[in-house]
Amino acid sequence: MKTSVIAIFSAFTAAGSALAADPFPYDPGMSGEVYTASTLRGSIGLRYWYSQGSLDLKGDIASAKNENVTGHTVEFLARLEDTSTGFFTKGYVGLGKNTDGSQSQRGFKSSGWNTSSLGYLTLDGGWEFRRFSNNSARINALVGYQYLSDIHSASFDTVDVKITSKFHAFRVGVAADGQFNDRLAWAVEAAAVPWAYNQVKDNATKLESEYTYGFEADVTLNVALTSNWDIGIGGRYWWLHSEYELDQSQTYQRYGLLIESKYKF
Repeated sequence: MKTSVIAIFSAFTAAGSALAADPFPYDPGMSGEVYTASTLRGSIGLRYWYSQGSLDLKGDIASAKNENVTGHTVEFLARLEDTSTGFFTKGYVGLGKNTDGSQSQRGFKSSGWNTSSLGYLTLDGGWEFRRFSNNSARINALVGYQYLSDIHSASFDTVDVKITSKFHAFRVGVAADGQFNDRLAWAVEAAAVPWAYNQVKDNATKLESEYTYGFEADVTLNVALTSNWDIGIGGRYWWLHSEYELDQSQTYQRYGLLIESKYKF
């Protein structure tokens, strides 16, 4: 009897050891696939831009000066990068309104302002070429395209004058980003516009630029609320200058406050 109990206990112990063992033991000769983590990283988010704009159109064909043009835009932004190669692509699209401002036409100042539309699209691609500060920061080079449509509409008593500026711009620049600590991060970007096409028109005239050039910059400071969710605040500045035939010219500016929320994956 004692021998039978010992035999049964030994059998259960052996069976438990067999069940606890790996049912698919690793064999160095096996040719199965090995899982590797994805090298793709990215982010998507929303951004609000409160901006002030101006436009100075000079020349004998058309002349106007728009000042204190208040814009409100909502942007959708996205970024995707490959950490193994350092290449990335990013972009944002913004839609909004110009709700206030003033316009002067050959010495006559507008009597009122009409709400008008503001929209833009920016697409960039680039690569990381240097890390610094113990790998907590990096510098990227970028090239890209921007489309910008800005409409200014003012009233002169019973007459409404609408000035529409449309830009197709080539961008080239550098960007840097990094972390102060686990929760606080920063990012800056500066891009030159060595060439762009600009079409501007009002109620009576349409002009096409012979050449346009400019400068654009962004800066943001982000706080990590969780490991994947950031909120941030920053600023943006755009400056674009166009030359037309017959010594006609236009200088366009827009600058203001950025507030953003983004999810990282």
